[in-house]
Amino acid sequence: MSEQPSAGTGPPGGSGGSAPHKETDRRKGTGRRALWLGAIALLTAFFFYPLGLVLGVAALVVGVRAHRTARRAQGSEPGAVPGIVLGAVGLAFSLLFVSVTAYLWTELNGYQKCVAGSNTTADEKACKSEYYPRIEDKLGLPSGYMDKYGDLL
Repeated sequence: MSEQPSAGTGPPGGSGGSAPHKETDRRKGTGRRALWLGAIALLTAFFFYPLGLVLGVAALVVGVRAHRTARRAQGSEPGAVPGIVLGAVGLAFSLLFVSVTAYLWTELNGYQKCVAGSNTTADEKACKSEYYPRIEDKLGLPSGYMDKYGDLL
C-alpha cells in the first residue's frame, strides 16, 4: 500500500504546501509589533529620548513594511497604522527634545555641574539664580518662568 503525501507536506515552493501558511503566520504579528514599538517610543520620548528616536524609527519601518505587505496580499494588518502613527509622534517628540537639549547644552551642562558641586540649599538657589535667567533669555520666556517650572530639570 502506497502512502499519499498529506496536503501540508510537499516541496517548499510547491502547490498545497505549508509555505504560504508560514508567511501569513510570520506576517500576522508584524502590525502588533509596530504598535508596541510605537507605544514604547512615545513613552520613552519623555524619559529617555535617544531610545525614543531609535524605537520611533523602528516602529515606522516595521509598520510601513507590515502595511505594504498586507496591502499586497489584499488583507489587513491590525496595528500597523496605529504603530506608524505612534512611532511618528514618538519620533517627533524625541527629535524636539534632542534639539532643545542641543540648543541649551551649555546652560543645562553648567547648571548640572553647579548643582552637583553645591553642598547646601543656598548653593542650589545660587545655581538657579545664575542659570535660570540664561535659559529664559535663550528661549524667550518671561522672567521668572523657570522659577515656576524649573524643578522639572
